[in-house]
Amino acid sequence: MKFAAALVMFASVATYANENDFNVTVKEGAGKAISFTMNDTKDVHVSLYAQDGTGIFDEAIKNKEGKISRTYDLNALPAGTYFLETETTAKVARYQITVEGAKAVVSEDVTEIYKPVVLSKDGIVTVSIENNATPVKIKVYDDSNEEVYNETFEGATVAKRFDMSRSIAKNFTLVMIYNDRQFVETVAAR
Repeated sequence: MKFAAALVMFASVATYANENDFNVTVKEGAGKAISFTMNDTKDVHVSLYAQDGTGIFDEAIKNKEGKISRTYDLNALPAGTYFLETETTAKVARYQITVEGAKAVVSEDVTEIYKPVVLSKDGIVTVSIENNATPVKIKVYDDSNEEVYNETFEGATVAKRFDMSRSIAKNFTLVMIYNDRQFVETVAAR
């Protein structure tokens, strides 16, 4: 069942400062409406999905001023658990929203996953991952899709350096898996 057509969105650019870079709240007096505000970002991908993973709404937002504000009316949604997820260049944040009766409740627990930082210069590739103490698996594939590296790391932070300058491959694909997420990045060998 698709609810995207029934989802009403009111958009506006936020013109106020907030010490949080991302904030989700229930809009006062609006029943099942939720609002989110994001500061200091110009591009964000927003998804709303049901507990079973069914996508309800998906939007890529760009704003030159670096402040984004949206309100979503969830009145068309049946009672249940939903997730609002935002993805920027640096991290993914996920809020749990419970729709019950005539209201929506936003959980105070936020799941934030920082994306890996991959730097490549002169054939040296550095991968840095700030992690929540879950195992981190890094796989590297050459341009023939052959696995050339596979290692799992334990611990909160991972920093790994690869020298790809002597390889005959032109490109490598790095697959980094942690916190039930997979991040993929392709880099040039030289």
